[in-house]
Amino acid sequence: VVSPKRADASSAGVELAAAEQRLSDAQAALLRPRVRGTSASDVLRLTKAMPSSDDQAGLVLELSRLARTTGVTLKRISQEPAESEAGEPATIPLSVVVSGRYDDVTRFLTSVRELVTVENGKIAARGRLLSVSSVSLDESDTGGFPALDATIVMDAYVYGGPIVPVAPPPTEEDEEQPSSN
Repeated sequence: VVSPKRADASSAGVELAAAEQRLSDAQAALLRPRVRGTSASDVLRLTKAMPSSDDQAGLVLELSRLARTTGVTLKRISQEPAESEAGEPATIPLSVVVSGRYDDVTRFLTSVRELVTVENGKIAARGRLLSVSSVSLDESDTGGFPALDATIVMDAYVYGGPIVPVAPPPTEEDEEQPSSN
């Protein structure tokens, strides 16, 4: 009477162990990052944010458009040589002087910051990738108070290297296979 129940208990233990292993594998799969291919739209957004050349004319047009839409006057743009190593993103140091009321200068800075954002894990590029490192405010030489002259030190980014796809992380099957060495 007891022997058949021992066999059932033994097979139930094996089934339980197999179910626990499947559960463990499923939980591990959820924690593993999913890698997907790079779509053409992703590459186009990245190209807009970080073009492959310094595109000085495009940069001046972008800053002029931002100045016009935010109500500041673009007084001066000065650029230093790009800093980079071969195949890596380059930074182009810029000094931009705008003139306007405090609220307008603040809107200009916000617009610069919002040219490239991340929304739902995707890059949204409405212009060049620019990062502001410092802002200096002085009373305007030409307009007087409440107009201000803002000297903004920022970097524009350029990518000169090839777009190399990222290799997916190794899976458990890859790790379990013995090497051929």
